[in-house]
Amino acid sequence: MEFNGKLDRDKILEIAASTGLDRAQLEKDMDDPKLKEIIERNLALATALGVRGTPAFVIGKQFVPGAIDAAALRQLIADARKSQG
Repeated sequence: MEFNGKLDRDKILEIAASTGLDRAQLEKDMDDPKLKEIIERNLALATALGVRGTPAFVIGKQFVPGAIDAAALRQLIADARKSQG
């Protein structure tokens, strides 16, 4: 999260290794077609929902693009629960 600059595969693997992650497992996971399919499906869903960045929340039937404070988040959750019955 502290890195500023362009991330390419080598840089990602270097950072991962420096944090103690298993580099070989990460490389295997990065090349796994099943994981690529999941990521592509999630990106398609995000695009369909209009998610353009993080954070973003779907609470009940409401889409919240961007950060909100804890009190507002709790209220939205309470409202969604009430509307669900």
